[in-house]
Amino acid sequence: MNVSAQVHAEQHKTSKSKAKKVLLPQAYLGKSEFKGGPIKRELLNDLLKQGITSRDSAGKQYKVAGFEFGYAERMLYEDSAGNLVVMVDYLTEYCPGTVLTPGIQASIYDRFKPGDTVYIERVSVIRPRQIDGNDEATDEVIAGKGMKIVITR
Repeated sequence: MNVSAQVHAEQHKTSKSKAKKVLLPQAYLGKSEFKGGPIKRELLNDLLKQGITSRDSAGKQYKVAGFEFGYAERMLYEDSAGNLVVMVDYLTEYCPGTVLTPGIQASIYDRFKPGDTVYIERVSVIRPRQIDGNDEATDEVIAGKGMKIVITR
């Protein structure tokens, strides 16, 4: 190995070891430990009405500023030849705060059925106030981990 290749390898090794691993706070349904996967419709309804919460692996709570609610609803349609076909309809809406918007809340709980999928994505959380160099407390909005929820029987 030539000298420039050795120097480059050392620089890469040094920069790699200095890289800081960023851990994103996880989103949860309500006050539960549920962070995605299969769930029964009734439990999903109860937890979703409680709102979205967020905390990191150390248990530190983060205030949720908003999230994107996505819903993939399986529907039965008839094609042009009269055959029944299962297709998916998608609904997506940004929800400021921790709960669904009133428009979505009005009908979504009755629409959930086994086989449908709910996505909680683009979760924005507020990092607790930090004292910056000017001795001023500032809030910082950061991304949190979302979740994929599959409704079961």
